[in-house]
Amino acid sequence: MTSARLFKILAWLYIAMLLVATIMPVSWHGVISNPYDIDRLVALGFAGLLTRLAYPQTPSFVCLLMIGIVCGLGFARYAATGDFGSSMDCIVAMAGALWGVALAAAES
Repeated sequence: MTSARLFKILAWLYIAMLLVATIMPVSWHGVISNPYDIDRLVALGFAGLLTRLAYPQTPSFVCLLMIGIVCGLGFARYAATGDFGSSMDCIVAMAGALWGVALAAAES
């Protein structure tokens, strides 16, 4: 199995895990006492990093894909809990995802 194929499998499995974590009941979420959503920033940054490593030939596709995934996760959160969150949540999520993409691009 090639490394690109392995990264594709890992990236999509990780994104599926993020979706499950997004739509599960809020009472099941762990409580992390940080006011700046650093956990969301890191989680989506890792998703961006994995996705960029999975698709190294198409950086613009990866950026648009991560923006779409963040919007999709926000909509899934709204559909599951009725709470969309603040605009800062969306900004932090997109910044984390694109930060991960940029980090993977700088590495390769």
